[in-house]
Amino acid sequence: MKATLLLGALCVLTGCSHQTQSVHLTSLPLSNITDVNAQWTPLTRVESRYPKEAILAEKMGCTSLEYVINEAGQAEQIRVLARSDEQFSEVAIETLQQWQWQATTANPDHSPIKSQTRFEFCIEHNGQPCDTSGLAQLCQGEDMVRSTGLVYTQV
Repeated sequence: MKATLLLGALCVLTGCSHQTQSVHLTSLPLSNITDVNAQWTPLTRVESRYPKEAILAEKMGCTSLEYVINEAGQAEQIRVLARSDEQFSEVAIETLQQWQWQATTANPDHSPIKSQTRFEFCIEHNGQPCDTSGLAQLCQGEDMVRSTGLVYTQV
């Protein structure tokens, strides 16, 4: 009976010592893109889709997200820093939640890191490049992902 209780207590204590602790977003300094890439390699980085309503309205926009890459290589504690419209931030968050990273050899402990990504949504009219200068002023971030909508008008 004592052996069973001791074994049970040992299992509980061992389990507690191996639980991962979530690092809160505010407790980490924001890392630049060079430091993030030195610690974590992107494995899966899906492209964001242009919101259908926005492309039909020929609307451009942006969203800046701040987040923690956790020990499992996933984005958590996602926070919107800036956005031009809610529909763009919703798409950006959905996209970011699909991303996956792998710790580099420089990060053997899989230490969490805080990062920031800017998502831009721009429209090219009749093959002309989109002007995103206004978007870059509204939404900040070194790591930039662009989703481009194409609009062609017949003459």
